[in-house]
Formats: sequence, structure tokens, C-alpha cells
Amino acid sequence: METILKPFKRSSRVLSIEKYLDKESLSAEKHEYYNGKIKKMPGSSFNHNQITVQIASTILNELDSKQKPFRVLSSDQKVFIPKLNQVLYPDALVVYLKPEFWNGRKDILLNPILIVEVLSPTTEKYDRHDKFMSYKNIPTFMEYVMVRQDTKEVETWFREETHLWRETTFCDTGDVKLSSIGISISMDKVYRNIEF
Repeated sequence: METILKPFKRSSRVLSIEKYLDKESLSAEKHEYYNGKIKKMPGSSFNHNQITVQIASTILNELDSKQKPFRVLSSDQKVFIPKLNQVLYPDALVVYLKPEFWNGRKDILLNPILIVEVLSPTTEKYDRHDKFMSYKNIPTFMEYVMVRQDTKEVETWFREETHLWRETTFCDTGDVKLSSIGISISMDKVYRNIEF
């Protein structure tokens, strides 16, 4: 029997996380979860998708070349923040050693160390502020990487202490230092073949 994927219907009622996950597994679209409410994620542009793949693969290749014990995951990986009862979809993320999953489910991760968001005109404000504030509630989270798609610019925020974050902006050429995972990646590889 074939499963028909369908979008969520807008509802004012509060969903449990279990009900959200059941509905999300059958949905043709992605939705983030906010303490009982859901929010449909917007579609992505060609540049957004290409940059997402290129930064994730560049991080993976650099980690592999240095034989570092991290795992790199794509934008289909949900992250749960128990303190906020929130589920988010980063564009890419890195986990140190062993992934930890919520309630034994392999589709909902608890312990990213590095999170990447590719900024879009419609989501930039949300990614920079609300989403970053949510991610800060993940105990293992050490570094936030925001990548522009309209110009060559990567911004990193590295957690030096519990409430102290160091911001660094990288422009044009050269390497982006990712302190949480001990590597640097080439801006040229992140933006390869991107037309602004």
C-alpha cells in the first residue's frame, strides 16, 4: 500500500511532540515545532542548496583528512531542544563522536556541537536571532556558522564560556576557522560556482 504524503493543515490546537513527529514523517514539507505549535519551513533557492551541500562536504572532507571523530549531517536532520520543547531543522550540523537521540528515535538529535545556517532574505532575521537564541539552550552546542548566499561572507560565533560568544566574520577569500571542531575550510570551496 502506497503512502500519500500531504502537507499539515493549519490548526490552532496544541500538538504533542509525538503527534508532531508522526505527522512530520508523513508530510511532503518540513515543519519546525515550537512547544505544541508548528511552523512550515520555506523552500530554498538554488544558491542556498548548493552552498549548503558545499559547506557540509567541505567540512566532512577536512575532518576526514585530519581523521577527526566527528559526523556531518544534512538539512533533513531534526534537532530537539528539550528545555524549550522545540524541534528545528539546521541546514547542516556536526556531532562529536556518538550521536544522542531523543527517546530512542533516530530521526531527532540532541547533541550537535556545530550548526550551519545558510541565510535567506526571508529567514535571515530569524536565523540570526530567534533560532540562534534557541540553539544556545543545547548544552553541547559550541559554534554557530551563518553563511550568506548573496555575497562571499561567513560569520561564526564560538562559545568561549557559558555566556560568552566570540564573533568572527570572514569575507571574499581565505579560510574560515571552525574552532569547535579544530579545522579551517576554504571560502573558495564553500562558494564554488556560485553566481551572485
